[in-house]
Amino acid sequence: MKINHACWAFRLPAIALLMLVSLILTGCAATGTAPLQSLNYPRDDNVRQPNLLVLLRGLGADNTVFEKQGVIEEIRDLGLPFDVIAPNAHFGYYQSQTFEQRLKEDVIDPARRQGYQQIWLAGFSMGGLGALVYLRSHPEDIDGILLTSPFLGWPGIHKEIHQAGGISGWVPPTDDPKDWERMIWRWISQQDFSMQVPIWLGYGENDMLTLAGPPLLATVLPESRVFTAPGNHTIATFKTLFRQHLLTLANQNLSGPELLSSRRKAFAAN
Repeated sequence: MKINHACWAFRLPAIALLMLVSLILTGCAATGTAPLQSLNYPRDDNVRQPNLLVLLRGLGADNTVFEKQGVIEEIRDLGLPFDVIAPNAHFGYYQSQTFEQRLKEDVIDPARRQGYQQIWLAGFSMGGLGALVYLRSHPEDIDGILLTSPFLGWPGIHKEIHQAGGISGWVPPTDDPKDWERMIWRWISQQDFSMQVPIWLGYGENDMLTLAGPPLLATVLPESRVFTAPGNHTIATFKTLFRQHLLTLANQNLSGPELLSSRRKAFAAN
């Protein structure tokens, strides 16, 4: 995935913050509009597959990046029983707090009406955050999550959780709904991920943008669903990690919805 490195290849958190502010001020982060535009990638044989994989982009590129960098081809080469959709869920949807509504109304609900048995979200960086935010609000909709180097907040929140002895000992100091960092970590702290919608996590061992976020999340996930690869917050690292995610998909029971549907119901009941 060749992504605009002016938007992605951050080296230090301070630089990342300055870049993000610059994106907002210069309009690199467009306004979220309705409906959410998406690119659809059916299998080469044009026979609709039983399942749908939703690719959630990161901050810098648009939703054409997955095809340009060979991700769609890799999915097809493995013969996975998935059609693929790539919404153009840019930062504007997060900024306007319309991401969840647009993903549900323009992608997930139509997919269910079309008869897809399982729907999986695959989120990259900012898209990884988006996948968790959506799962928090609509667990009944999703059968599995593949996270690639998810962005889960700035160093301050990670330090706060570490100083509390980890996620289990951390008590959020505020209930402010605008405080998205504490909102998502509070939700994470309340879940038993071994019993609910399965989440797989892959991240770079030297990621200088996501920093302590993914390793913290890893402490509450089943060990078998966490893996790392050498590298920073770069496209090469993302592609290595996502190949492992695709092998994970290849090993899943995707022939029927019964097992994962029960997990969706259990998650929704929490």
